[in-house]
Amino acid sequence: MGALQTSEAPQIKPVVTVKPPEPGPVAELKLVIGAGSEETVVTLAGSLTMSSAYLLGRVLTELVDQGHRFLVLDVHDLESCDGAGWTLLLGIRWRLATVAGRLRLTGLPPRLMRSCRQMELAEVFELDGKVAEPAG
Repeated sequence: MGALQTSEAPQIKPVVTVKPPEPGPVAELKLVIGAGSEETVVTLAGSLTMSSAYLLGRVLTELVDQGHRFLVLDVHDLESCDGAGWTLLLGIRWRLATVAGRLRLTGLPPRLMRSCRQMELAEVFELDGKVAEPAG
């Protein structure tokens, strides 16, 4: 029986605020990263839009590059997600799949769940069981 090998989780900044350097009012996306034993939970709050998707993509890609294979995005405080946001999530899901990892979305608000279903992404993403049940 082989011994289980463990390694320390990479040092990650606990709170990251993604705010694009654009003039005028822009949506802000806040995220908190917490590394668990097997899953890395990233909590998102605010708006995932074209202006924040690129920067979030860099953060998530860095996590995958550091060896995090099981990402859980807690999106219960996500107010909106546009096409760029969904595209980013699809890209991260694909990247994780290439390294035998996975992406799970948890706490998807009803409005965003409807968008997810309309775009036929509910079957693509691993969703939190309670939220992913079909609406009656």
